[in-house]
Order: sequence, then C-alpha cells, then structure tokens
Amino acid sequence: MIFIDFFYFHPVRLKIYIRHITESTISLYRRSVILLFFFLLFIQLIAPCRSHTQEPRHLELGIGLAGASLPHYRGSDQRRDYLTPFPYVRYEGKRLKVNRDGAQFYFFYHPHFRIDVSAALSPPVFSDDNHAREGMDDLHPVIELGPRIQRVLYESDKGNFWVRASFPVRTAIASDLKDTRSVGWVFSPYIQMHLDHKWDADFSIGPIWASEKFHDYVYEVDSKYSTSIRPSYDAKGGYSGTRFTFSTGQRYKGYWFGFFARYDDLSGASFEESPLVKREESLMMGAAFSTIIYSEDL
Repeated sequence: MIFIDFFYFHPVRLKIYIRHITESTISLYRRSVILLFFFLLFIQLIAPCRSHTQEPRHLELGIGLAGASLPHYRGSDQRRDYLTPFPYVRYEGKRLKVNRDGAQFYFFYHPHFRIDVSAALSPPVFSDDNHAREGMDDLHPVIELGPRIQRVLYESDKGNFWVRASFPVRTAIASDLKDTRSVGWVFSPYIQMHLDHKWDADFSIGPIWASEKFHDYVYEVDSKYSTSIRPSYDAKGGYSGTRFTFSTGQRYKGYWFGFFARYDDLSGASFEESPLVKREESLMMGAAFSTIIYSEDL
C-alpha cells in the first residue's frame, strides 16, 4: 500500500449505495483513482524553492509527465509501471498549503508545532494480474484520511535545513464505487530531514503500525481461497515494517524536475508469514518533469 506516507481509533463506516452504475463508470473511476494517486504521489516533490519571505498567498500551475515503477502491494514480487500526465500545483496560503510536504490544511499553525489533515491513496490491484493472488478478490483503491501532528525539532537560521517529527494516523476506506467499506487504520510516525542547497532534498524514516483489519484486507487468505501452495492465513494487527523515503527536486526558470524513491523493510512485520508476502522488501521509485505555465501572487 502506498506513498504521500491522525488518530481515528473508531474508523468511519461509510456506505455508498449507487444504482444502475455502468461498467464504463467503474472503468472511469479506476482511471481517475490512478491519476489522483499520481497527483498525491508527486505533489510531495513539487515546490522546491519555498521561501520564508514570500507573499502569504502564491499559486503556481503547470503540466508535466510522470513515470513510476511500483510493486503491486508491499511484499509483492510483481511490479507495475506507470507513465501519465500529472498536474504541477504549488499554493502557499495562510492555512492551505500545497507543496513538497503534500496537500495540507492546517487546523493549527505555529513555526514549531502544527496540526493538519493529510491523505494518501493506494491504486487497485487486479488479482488476475498477480500470481500470488490468482483467484482471489481484487484489492480496491484505498483512500486514507486523518490528522497529523508535526513538531519541528531543529531549523537553521536561514531556514534551508530542518528536522521535523510527524505523527500521522489515518483511517482507511476501500472502494470501487460498487463496494465501499472501512478497512482499519494506519499509524506511521516518521522523522524527516530537509535540505535546500542547489537541489531541494528530503529524507525520512519511520516505522508503521496498522490494525488487524487493515492487514487482513491485503494479506489474509480465506479458507475458500487456500490451495496447496497458498494455505489459509489470518493476518494480525501490529508492526507493519519500516519505511525510508528520499525525494529531491529542482526548479530552473519555467521548468521543474523531481525524483523520489521509497524503500520498505518488511522483516519482522506481523504479516510476514502470509503466503501473499513474496519479498521482505518493497521499492518504489519515480520521476517527473513539468513546465510551469502560471505563477502569481494572489
């Protein structure tokens, strides 16, 4: 499950009833989910030249091309490559910010302490395309949403280097429009270091914990899907691995380029013995290029 990555101990149970929905609508929804996934994925790379002296409201827009190579899910030994257009968006407002830290709405903002809302999205996994999940139900796109507490641990006088601790907790909802359900919660605290010197660069590291319901959705094997090489398995909640993320970006005149890589170490994870886990590590990476067509103070 993905990249952009909040305490809801009672996940919201959202039920959507849609009648007379066509297959074309489902297909459009899935394509839209993938595009939204890339928007959230690459939005954390953009806006590489954030200044502390800029106007309170600034907007930049652009269009670019993004490519990425992702595992089907964390622990899968199969990958999928994507190449798609993506929007470059940078906005600096008083409470709403869209920059390399993601899309954020601050409920509370202080130079050293912040509370905001964050979201993440995992693309669908089609079991017909995955050997380990052959014959099982598809994994629908998963939307994660919840609050995040951030604490600035250190910041240089020039503001070009800082260290921040973040504590996001998100509830997760899986949906393909026909079927929508809560699939638990994820807690993924991390330490992030930022350096702005010629190229903007960020490095973060942190463990992940998730509920049993969340792990069951991806790694459980129900008895009706068990085979001689895929025994039934009941995933447990708890430790979900450690994540390392690196991203860098650079703006030059009217252009921007960015790169990211994310490595997950799944050794010791509570679902490590699942027959659906084929690798104890997971690597995703991608790059994007954009031309900036609009840049104005509002």
